[in-house]
Amino acid sequence: MITSQPGSKNIFLACFLGIGLLLFPSGFVYSQPCHYILSMHDSYGDGWNGGHLEVFVNGNSAGTFYATGFGSTAQFEISNGDLLELYYTAGEWENENSYQLFNPAWILLFADGPNPETGLVYTSTGNCEGTPFPGNHPCTAIVTDTGCIVADNTGYPGSGINPGCADYQGSDIWFTLPAPSSGNLSIVTDNGNLTDTGLAAWSGNSCTDIHLLGCDDDGGNGYYSMLTLYDLDPGQPLYIQVFGYGGGTGTFELCISDLGQVVLDSTELPIIMINTLGQTIPHDEKINALMDIKYNGPGNITRITDPSNVYSGNIGIEIRGATSAWYPQTPYNIETRTESGGNNNVSLLGMPPENDWVLLSNFNDRSLIRNTLAFRFFEKTGNYSTRTHLCEVLIDSSYKGIYVFGEKIKRDNNRVDIANLLYADTIGDELTGGYILQQNYWTPETSFQSNYSPIDHPGFDVHFVYEFPKPDTINAPQKAYIAAYVDSLETALYSDDFADPVNGYRKYLDVKSFIDYFFVNELSRNNDGFKKSVFFHKDKFSNGGKMKAGPVWDFDWAWKNLATCDLFDNLDGSGWAYLINDCPTDNYSCGWYVRMLMDSTFTRELRCTWEEYRQEILDTATIFAYIDSVRYLVQNAQARHFQKWPILGISGPAPEIGEIATTYNAELDTLKAWIQLRMQWLDANMPGLCFTPASVNENRNTGSWLKCYPNPTDGMVHFEGFLTGETTYELQITDVSGKLTKRFFWPSGKIEMEYKFDRKGVYFYQWLDARGIAGNGKIMVY
Repeated sequence: MITSQPGSKNIFLACFLGIGLLLFPSGFVYSQPCHYILSMHDSYGDGWNGGHLEVFVNGNSAGTFYATGFGSTAQFEISNGDLLELYYTAGEWENENSYQLFNPAWILLFADGPNPETGLVYTSTGNCEGTPFPGNHPCTAIVTDTGCIVADNTGYPGSGINPGCADYQGSDIWFTLPAPSSGNLSIVTDNGNLTDTGLAAWSGNSCTDIHLLGCDDDGGNGYYSMLTLYDLDPGQPLYIQVFGYGGGTGTFELCISDLGQVVLDSTELPIIMINTLGQTIPHDEKINALMDIKYNGPGNITRITDPSNVYSGNIGIEIRGATSAWYPQTPYNIETRTESGGNNNVSLLGMPPENDWVLLSNFNDRSLIRNTLAFRFFEKTGNYSTRTHLCEVLIDSSYKGIYVFGEKIKRDNNRVDIANLLYADTIGDELTGGYILQQNYWTPETSFQSNYSPIDHPGFDVHFVYEFPKPDTINAPQKAYIAAYVDSLETALYSDDFADPVNGYRKYLDVKSFIDYFFVNELSRNNDGFKKSVFFHKDKFSNGGKMKAGPVWDFDWAWKNLATCDLFDNLDGSGWAYLINDCPTDNYSCGWYVRMLMDSTFTRELRCTWEEYRQEILDTATIFAYIDSVRYLVQNAQARHFQKWPILGISGPAPEIGEIATTYNAELDTLKAWIQLRMQWLDANMPGLCFTPASVNENRNTGSWLKCYPNPTDGMVHFEGFLTGETTYELQITDVSGKLTKRFFWPSGKIEMEYKFDRKGVYFYQWLDARGIAGNGKIMVY
């Protein structure tokens, strides 16, 4: 059932239905014999590689058939009552092969694949009767145009053409239109009683020779779908397939928009131009290509015609990511290369020289800032964090939108600055570092399994992926060492004496880095921050040697409310992301924070550091000023980006809940409001109690007083006071962990002294006489 959408540009061509019913009246009996149709497909486009179907009618072979290219069709003759048998013989790459058998009305009789069954796969008797369904197959697709229509797939038998997403189980309905002159289309489903759709787009030389352009499940509002198609040949036939998730049926709205052509003449951002030399960029192996980068600096305009003043030369490029690899705005790994193909270490956009770089997609981030905001905070707390630069990208002269260009997480003196562990380093101090581990999708070949489960989830298996050295270069002694070190850490962490400052988990784990990592992922309530893209690194024993958390990575599923679990769907700012193992998850977290938060010393450090950071680094005014600086920087570029990727007002790949902004400025205002609410909740719920300094009037020796100023300080402080009695006083200065930093001894009388702290942080001081503590205070060093 198709109806016009009031106010839409499209008026459904009702004559198509009329013609269809005249050609195929209900209960029509085709003249005998009639022709059955085999439609055969190869998803890779190279044919069936030896696989084939043989058809027998009344025991006689009616032919042997197989797909060529992406697909082909064949017909054979049959009459009512004839015995029909189909035999399938396998070839190579069977996961690419699928086929369907139709009667003359394109009503599906049988389908199989990918990985079709072999031998006798189908037996029936011929039947030349059939009732047509306009739109039940690409060859009966309903003609449409740009605009919106309302459709209903109830009662549709299904074409059997599986696009490979949204749990396709038939009941699909097909539409067709030519590609517009711009070559760029947006296709979305929305309002209706079918609330969970799948959407696929196909193209081909004919309705029987089609190949898949894209398939989407939940890219639109809620569980509706969205596809964007670009760089199509004008007039190219397109076939749009809509179906309900898992075979669901009902009404839905289908809207098709011509996105027009995006023209980049000039910008406030760097311009990155990639020439693939006519190749398709693959997922797991870099191709040789060319790259030019142009940028005239902050506050200046860069034009597309300007010289390539940052880089002009060879690169290797591949698609990066797991889930994000399938976003329409595709992310990439880039390697700068010499003409001969070697590594070309160069400084790009003010970043230290290297050869490995990333282009991160913003398709799941309408704010264009979620990753950079997290990276910036982690760097401000004194940790290495990926350096980045927003830029506009063209690939083969086609505009691809705003990307985050930046450093790839890598062992390097200017990135993760740990020892360069060589293959020959198998004994002594050299073996102890450096290592980078990750929690992410794993295989037995790329990871090792922990000997412990998270303390709150016995039985969960935890794995650590080798990031450096890589799985194919790390040797057996190195694997054994790092696994043993993690085991020692966890043995201490889960022991009865886990909180012991000398022999507990602190012996193996750098507490400050774990506190900073905790803050950035909890502030952003990062859905992935404790289960995937979780990095740890460890230097040699002679360089400190403890396990550190970070760098931080992957925040496009952060800073938002998600319908993934009750930890992340709270609209009031609540929920602890570190408890991700309580949710259905695709990778288990090691869960170390659950145990660490049982240590009162750790929670005191956590709370004191939080209060320190809230004074400046995490002050909302500081955060909002950064957001506004990006707002100003991309105000012109964002209009091009969202013309290319019309994702304002929809949730995108991450299933967001709550009202979604329909303009870029409103999106940033929504982000600010989200941060404000989250910060209020964290202020009220951050574990631990921070030591509060006593006032002068609360000192036991009422005749003694001591003050410290300036406070907060950039390092230098002045102690001034007067200590009474005939005794010697001791001044102790400790850090937040309780470790003694400095000790002084004073006689009674007037006190004046300067002291310089060499590290940022929160410190405590107390002065003591023979009877104990006489007074105390807190110092903040920024």
